[in-house]
Amino acid sequence: MGRKLIGIVDPYSSGSLLAGDLKKRGCPCIMVQSTPAIPELFRRSCHPEDFCEIVQHRGSVEDTAAQLSARGVSAVIAGCDLGVELADHLSESLGLPSNGTALSAERRNKFLMAQRVAAHGLRVPDQFCSRHLKELMDWTRQLNSWPVIVKPVGSCASDSVCRCASEAEVETAYRTIMTRRNILGKNNSDVLVQEYLIGTEYVVDTVSCAGRHRAAGYWRYGKPADASFVCYDSMELLSYHGALQTRLFSFACAVLDALGVQYGPAHCELMCHDNTITFIEMATRLTAGNNATLSRACGATCQLDLTIDAYLHPVAFLDSMNKPQKLERWAANFFLMPRRKGRILAVPRMPEVQNLRSFYKGSVGATMGEPAPRVAGLVTLIHPDRKVIAEDILAIRNMEDAGLYEIDESPSLQEQR
Repeated sequence: MGRKLIGIVDPYSSGSLLAGDLKKRGCPCIMVQSTPAIPELFRRSCHPEDFCEIVQHRGSVEDTAAQLSARGVSAVIAGCDLGVELADHLSESLGLPSNGTALSAERRNKFLMAQRVAAHGLRVPDQFCSRHLKELMDWTRQLNSWPVIVKPVGSCASDSVCRCASEAEVETAYRTIMTRRNILGKNNSDVLVQEYLIGTEYVVDTVSCAGRHRAAGYWRYGKPADASFVCYDSMELLSYHGALQTRLFSFACAVLDALGVQYGPAHCELMCHDNTITFIEMATRLTAGNNATLSRACGATCQLDLTIDAYLHPVAFLDSMNKPQKLERWAANFFLMPRRKGRILAVPRMPEVQNLRSFYKGSVGATMGEPAPRVAGLVTLIHPDRKVIAEDILAIRNMEDAGLYEIDESPSLQEQR
């Protein structure tokens, strides 16, 4: 069999990892750019040097598909949320492995997504969607349960997701969403209000091939106890095995089937409370950040590896569906999140973080001298003993409360984040 040529639509964020690993396997890639300009969020993660060619999509699926067909592309993969719908259209048009376009909208629009999942008998949050503030307010009053979650229907990366504890906060969130473009560079058309879910949030990362689904990783998300906005401060990689994992995977598979996912990676967010699982949302692309490869560093197969296997070697992928996976080490990502407002001047105790027993790697992304961002950096922890990681996470939290960041809180320098 000759070497395959893969088209990757918007290979940004974790999708930027695909071309590099495919090149290592002797498989060249074409970058398909869905927008005239790459959104600012993704510019740093775009690596055009990894591609043999760049095809600019100019609005016509037929024209772009013809260009890919002429080059002999054998698969089209979405690199990030921005490219999901175009990847569906191109793969379907070319007669390649595809999730099809019939449910493309449900795989991107968070309101339609939950409606579809609910129609298949799965629990979802109470929700309402509208572009009109009065309708949203009327529904929220009728729900009469605070707080609520307010978010755009088609963005990603927690963009403009707000936890609102009053009608005034709902109105503020609404106006923020409707008067700006989202981080994908698109206008927000509607606002979604959902009930606030209580419990522990889990993620099931999967890879599908010919409608069969394989678990690529399980995660438990931690949240700051004093968070006034929707965020995570840690993501802990869990074992592939256990009664909880079995239930989470079964639920995730039902979601994948409901949304028509046949091929490729997916990232399914679920809430568990009192032994009940509730759907939050799903994305049909690689899990973000280094989560797509972290289990590889822990001695197992990662979502990136499985995604490439599913497209390059589908028969072998399907034959290995029941192959047991086992982590040799445990891992977690911890987000550095300053709790105080002001200008961040330094992170003086970062060497102490680097000396923790489970420290694997870390970076500070905040610009010194600028207002402290919600997320100032990321620390990845890996260790054979799970207790060591838990202790190190606690140690970082304690440092955050006691001098991890040097912040100038002078009143004249205070800025809203």
